[in-house]
Amino acid sequence: MLRQDRLIALALIVICLMAALGNWLGGVPAQRPDRVARTSGSAADVALIPIAGVITFAGESSPLGGGTTAGAQGIMRAVRRAERDGVKAILLNINSPGGSAAASQAIFEELMRVRQKGKVKIVATMADVAASGGYYVAAAADHIVANPSTITGSIGVIVQIQNLTDLLKKVGVQTVTIKSGKFKDIASAYRPITPGETDLLKSFVNESYQQFFEAILRGRQGKITRAELEPVADGRILIGAAALDAKLIDSLGNYYDAVDQVKKLTGLKTEPVIRNYLAPDWRESFQQLFTFSLDQWFPEQRLHRLTHWNKIPLALME
Repeated sequence: MLRQDRLIALALIVICLMAALGNWLGGVPAQRPDRVARTSGSAADVALIPIAGVITFAGESSPLGGGTTAGAQGIMRAVRRAERDGVKAILLNINSPGGSAAASQAIFEELMRVRQKGKVKIVATMADVAASGGYYVAAAADHIVANPSTITGSIGVIVQIQNLTDLLKKVGVQTVTIKSGKFKDIASAYRPITPGETDLLKSFVNESYQQFFEAILRGRQGKITRAELEPVADGRILIGAAALDAKLIDSLGNYYDAVDQVKKLTGLKTEPVIRNYLAPDWRESFQQLFTFSLDQWFPEQRLHRLTHWNKIPLALME
């Protein structure tokens, strides 16, 4: 006869599997426009690459193929796979407020590498938001389409630091730091920031911002000048209609208008076959499905996975 603890463990496994199946069958799937190829057998004309959520290097995905964060590594692999498959165009479906400066930059440079070869056209379509790092990625496109009310812009870099010293004093907590150099605990929340640290962080932010600014000029060469970009590259957000006036995008429209732009740029006369190049295979789907179900039943598991960010002393966010 099974011991009670084994019965409990078995019951938990069954519950998790049932929850996984329920999430898979009853969950809300990622957007799948009717022009997307549903099978993997037919050759694709266009590689659809969704960029959804906060942009990081690793990223997190839901079991249905939608991203909770956009992983630069997976996106770059998808770009290279699409290039090897000989697609005529890459369609970026962006719905992101930005994220890591390095991850956004890495995606931009990978897209520019492909674009500069001239064999694959790149079109970006913006959904609710494509701001900061989301716009950084879009700037690599040959053509950018945004809805009139899309939130975009936010061209800038930010570092935020908390100072918890007064709070810790109230609860009687003291922190002792032993370090090898004066900047090793830079951005520590356990003491006030020093003037030297402020100057150092400002130099980081300014350098990253300059890289962002120059990348936009490269991506939109011939469409916007330095003098035209400077007034709107101060961190402000713009809706799609204003972004068109500011020359940050090329046209107003939705996903299907972006597909029409793909047809114009590639010369396709018929409806293109579009495949989602970030859709996971069955092994990835099962792994993500089980993890996704555990997150629903035990939210602290996901919190535990995200705590590694708290150990990073400095993250430049765009």
